[in-house]
Amino acid sequence: MFLRSCIFLFLVGTFSVFGQNANPSASTAIKANFTMASVKAYQESATLKVEDYYHYLTLFSAESTSESLKSEIKSSICNLFENENSTVVDYTAEEKPTISIKELLTKIENKNYLFSVSNFENSIVANDFWTTQYQLTISQNEKTTKLQLFQKVSFKPIIKIFGSAKKEVWTLFLGEVTLP
Repeated sequence: MFLRSCIFLFLVGTFSVFGQNANPSASTAIKANFTMASVKAYQESATLKVEDYYHYLTLFSAESTSESLKSEIKSSICNLFENENSTVVDYTAEEKPTISIKELLTKIENKNYLFSVSNFENSIVANDFWTTQYQLTISQNEKTTKLQLFQKVSFKPIIKIFGSAKKEVWTLFLGEVTLP
């Protein structure tokens, strides 16, 4: 009987620990911290970040862009993403696999790609992200391709240090880009 009680307590304790870790805390859940009107405003801001990303790609791929500016653009692109190893669609390949941002930048450098985005639609908000769907138009050497893409957008609190003060700041980050 004692052994059964010990096993039961062990299992209950184990499952409660895993159960607590399985759900993000309410303090990091978007819906627990913002009204839907606020979330929509942040989704609009995320749309602007997606547009910035493609403007940066256009500048980075231009032969006329100086090396020093390309270095700054590369840094700016990486800062848009939560993780610099995030995967994106390889716009240069026929079958459109996903590759890292760094690999994409290497492939498009000095290739004069033009990128433009339109027709944004945001999905329902999850705990700390949503998905934005949009149409991407890619032009190079008079060849134009249109793709429908999904982009994950994370929205989470980050502790930032301002001098000696620490403050929690909710921040938008771009995430992986995929085909439907």
